[in-house]
Amino acid sequence: MIEAAAERGRGRARSAGAGQAERGRARLFRALLYSLIFASSGSQLAIVPILPAYAHRLGFPGLAQGALLSATGLATLAFCLPTGALSDRVGARRLTLWAGALMATALFAQAVAPSFPILFASRLVFGLGFGMIWTAGLAWLVSVAPGGSSLGGSVASAGAGGAVGPALAGAGVQYFGLTVPFLVATMVFALITTALGVLRLPSPAAAPAPPVRATLRAAAGDSRMIWAAAAIVTAGVTTGVSALLVPERLHAIGASPGKIGLAFSVAGALFVAGSTLTAAVGGRAVRTPVAFAGMVTLALAISPAALTLAPWAVVAMLCATTAARSVLWTVSYPLAAAGAHRRGAGLGVVMGLLNGVWAATALLSPLLAGLAAEHVGPRAVFATTEAACVVVLSATVVLARRTRHPDRSVPAGVTRRRVGIAAARPAGQGQGCDDED
Repeated sequence: MIEAAAERGRGRARSAGAGQAERGRARLFRALLYSLIFASSGSQLAIVPILPAYAHRLGFPGLAQGALLSATGLATLAFCLPTGALSDRVGARRLTLWAGALMATALFAQAVAPSFPILFASRLVFGLGFGMIWTAGLAWLVSVAPGGSSLGGSVASAGAGGAVGPALAGAGVQYFGLTVPFLVATMVFALITTALGVLRLPSPAAAPAPPVRATLRAAAGDSRMIWAAAAIVTAGVTTGVSALLVPERLHAIGASPGKIGLAFSVAGALFVAGSTLTAAVGGRAVRTPVAFAGMVTLALAISPAALTLAPWAVVAMLCATTAARSVLWTVSYPLAAAGAHRRGAGLGVVMGLLNGVWAATALLSPLLAGLAAEHVGPRAVFATTEAACVVVLSATVVLARRTRHPDRSVPAGVTRRRVGIAAARPAGQGQGCDDED
């Protein structure tokens, strides 16, 4: 009996050691994937401050500069649903590693590009990898490290990358030229992707991927996915309008580039802080009332610039809307993941659908705001944007209430997968994110 007790003790010790090692690998995985998201977001925006240097080196006009800025969103929009469907079928891990390799290759091509066509093609390839990260990468994150804080942490990482990337790119190009900084970025992507590839993690049993049409029908009939898409619409539209009109307005009243950059840096810091705090709350923040409150706050935050174009009002609007967007971006992806679990939908397709919504707003909102500002002025554009946010919010409330019916969207033969917040909640726990409307 003594020997049996000792053997049981050794078994428990081995089990505890294995569990601790598994948790350690999961933490390392999160750190590596967050690093990849940080680097991808930083590299996406790194081209913004150095566009004039590329234009001088390769001799292309302003229209071509706009094309370079839109290339990432264009590629993401074009391939969001195909990459989501592919992620559900070939596996999120494999597609995430492909995304890292694609972005490394694209950055290398960008570093040595001898002409505009090659540079533009490199940005398209980067956009494809960027969209895959926000589709397959998030699906992989949910399967290995379920919970709202995991998906929310990805948004905080992206926000930090977006704030740091342009500054590093500007300084790097100033001191080392256009080639060296992007060669360094290429090596960073290669190292992170390799580390993710060699990391061994437990693979959850994969359920059969539902048809894309079934997933799209499920998304249209689930209140949480509707709220997630609406949150991204309002966040994306206000981001595009602010990015176009705020610098223009501040420049018109005599603000220097340094002061304009400082205003956006403060707003970026607020985004990172708000996203980090929201992610730290975890599943308690991933609820539709939070999305509702964030959308109301975002609409109200535009009011100062809609009433007056004084510098204080424009900067206050920029900071307040950025803080509200930090909450909306952070809760939208885990909210949609929880809805995908409830409906038995393909998580890759759902993430791809959200990325398509983001890409569409990133492409269209600056263009429409620029056209409108030429005819009615910036203040009217801000007021119209506020009204559009209210309209989207009202429509979302109506659509979400119409989805209150038993779940009949799970395709026959498809096993519901435990993902997102639902997978993290122990049996018998309270409603959490299921308490929604």
